[in-house]
Amino acid sequence: MLTFVAIAFLLGATIAAPVEDPNTSPCCTPMQWSGTMRSMVDSVIDGKLSTTNQTMMFYYDYNNKKTATVGKGFRVVGDYNKMVTYTIASGTCTTSKLTEPLLNCVPTTAIFLGSYQYGGPQGVKVNEYSVDAFAPNIKGWISYTADGCIPVRETVVITGANPSANSLDFIDIVPSIKDPSIFDVPSPPCPKDTDLDNVVGVPMPRGSTFARLP
Repeated sequence: MLTFVAIAFLLGATIAAPVEDPNTSPCCTPMQWSGTMRSMVDSVIDGKLSTTNQTMMFYYDYNNKKTATVGKGFRVVGDYNKMVTYTIASGTCTTSKLTEPLLNCVPTTAIFLGSYQYGGPQGVKVNEYSVDAFAPNIKGWISYTADGCIPVRETVVITGANPSANSLDFIDIVPSIKDPSIFDVPSPPCPKDTDLDNVVGVPMPRGSTFARLP
């Protein structure tokens, strides 16, 4: 098992000192991986600060172009073959269109920020990139292990009238998926393939390279 512990910071800062890394070209993650994902969201609405925390399981399968996020009482399946996402909770299923393809590699538009060592000389070395192409008012930072390109952390900051910051930490990642049925979508309650033409697009900014949350 590959274990990576990432510490979330509001604006993607890190206490680790940068180290030199001659290989700064964008890397590609394993074709399949899974593990624990922790989300911390800080948002300001009408001048009031709100903080939420979730611990979920996340499954990524680039071979079959699918992702799954499983939390307490819900499961979100992204099917990038059909470009549809299914949110299954409390016996109901809601669908929306996916507007962007599933990514496997660090985006070519990402800017390399530096390499960092977590946990001292025997720790984990990661490469960090800045991604400002989500939307005009969204900035993002993504970190991967220098060895293996395993996702470590994403931080997304949204500015504007109701600003927010979302940190995703990927922990205990393994380069496999033990139970592929996690991507199965029950029908009912979800619509059949023949009914997917009626799925509507829900306007929403891209907030993460991998995960979609309810």
